Amino acid sequence: MNIPFDVTLRKKDSREAADAGILLWRENFISFLPFFAIPLWICAFALRLLPGNTQYLSWLILWLLKPLFDRLILHVISIRFFERNAGYKRLLRGLGKSIWRGLLGDLLWNRFNPLRAAMMPVTVLETHSKSGKEAEKRKELLKNGGLRYCFFLTFWGIALEITLLVGEILFFIIMADLFAKGFITYSLDFFIKAEVFVFAAWCFNYMIIGTLYVCMGFSLYINSRINVEGWDIEIMFRGFAEKLKNKTANGILIGFCLIFLLLPSRAFTDDWKPSQDVPLEILQNIFDAPEFGNEKEVWGIRFKRPFEPVDIPDVQINPILERLRIIFAAVLRFILICLIAALAAFLFIYARKLIKTRNSTVKKSTMTVLHGIPLKDPEELIKKSINFFEQGSLRLAWGYCTAAAILSWSIYRNLAFPPNATENDCANIVNSVSGNQTEALAFCALINHWINFAYAGRFPPEGSFEDALTFCKCLRAANG
Repeated sequence: MNIPFDVTLRKKDSREAADAGILLWRENFISFLPFFAIPLWICAFALRLLPGNTQYLSWLILWLLKPLFDRLILHVISIRFFERNAGYKRLLRGLGKSIWRGLLGDLLWNRFNPLRAAMMPVTVLETHSKSGKEAEKRKELLKNGGLRYCFFLTFWGIALEITLLVGEILFFIIMADLFAKGFITYSLDFFIKAEVFVFAAWCFNYMIIGTLYVCMGFSLYINSRINVEGWDIEIMFRGFAEKLKNKTANGILIGFCLIFLLLPSRAFTDDWKPSQDVPLEILQNIFDAPEFGNEKEVWGIRFKRPFEPVDIPDVQINPILERLRIIFAAVLRFILICLIAALAAFLFIYARKLIKTRNSTVKKSTMTVLHGIPLKDPEELIKKSINFFEQGSLRLAWGYCTAAAILSWSIYRNLAFPPNATENDCANIVNSVSGNQTEALAFCALINHWINFAYAGRFPPEGSFEDALTFCKCLRAANG
């Protein structure tokens, strides 16, 4: 397993998950070169060989092929995430499937989706067959785990790419005007000839920003699965498997540490004593030396050193360069104002949504809290709960199981819960009304497991899900 998930297996917020993607990018950037960078540059050079003015279509064609190259990055980072020492043979395995699975949608309608970097692993990596409705439910479930933060990452990547390209162009113009003054004439013919260098700079920027964007989106996807499905347990066991491979080396290291801990040690500083006392006269002579500075009484307030006049050379600025500088300043000011306004709007919407979510969480009824599960037939809810448990969707499995228990208690025990009752309210009502203490304790235990899992992120003990299903079935059996 790759960093940073092998250090702290805990839930992260969206910003921390994006930062973790930067670490993944830094550790695996060399692996992207043969699988992504070389095909990218080969395609870019081939497009520049188009005859005549059609070579300018290389910008559009390469932009249209971006989702294809993003899949190459995703294939490498998805393997290197779990197998840090994976070689080129391992990375080549399954490359074709990663490229073609769902490629048409990403090239056409999904390319404008601001969540594409975080949604692409759902299409490419999750190979089990799903209908369209189930796939949409799957994506909505992962969005609740933090995938919506990719919306901010998309606009951040676009702004970064534009700023970097404009900065490189201005740097080239300024350096050319500084070192080759008088030899370069800024004309339409000059900018047409320099277009190929701008195209090369754009490809280089995409090689950096594109890999970073995909890695951050993949990190958001992993963090969402950890939040929704508790996927960190699988990651933990994979880490244990890797540690077992290095068992011999770890034993030798522990042995050396124990040897050094058992060796006798002695502090030599306790036995040190000065050979003789240093006279104060010698210290005073050292302090009076010019190297230590001195003081001199003066009158008036003035600077320590007078200012020396500096000759500022009269630099003649090219009018075209001055005009470009003014245009760039205006464009940069406009971009900064738009970014600040967009950030303020994003923060306002996010804060409003967060406050609304927190306020509605307290007032939600049991049916609303349990993911909008329709309470119709306990048997159907139990079957769906078992299916979700077998698929690994633990949160949905426990939600349907809890809904089945509440509905079974209402149907088979004739106990009506208030419409605005929460899970804790249901448990308290059953505990106070029920005459069967065993059933009441089992129901309260099921509710506690669900609350700890859904709101606190603590996984129920092993075997507790089977006990909960048995309890739900026993309610109907006891009713006859």
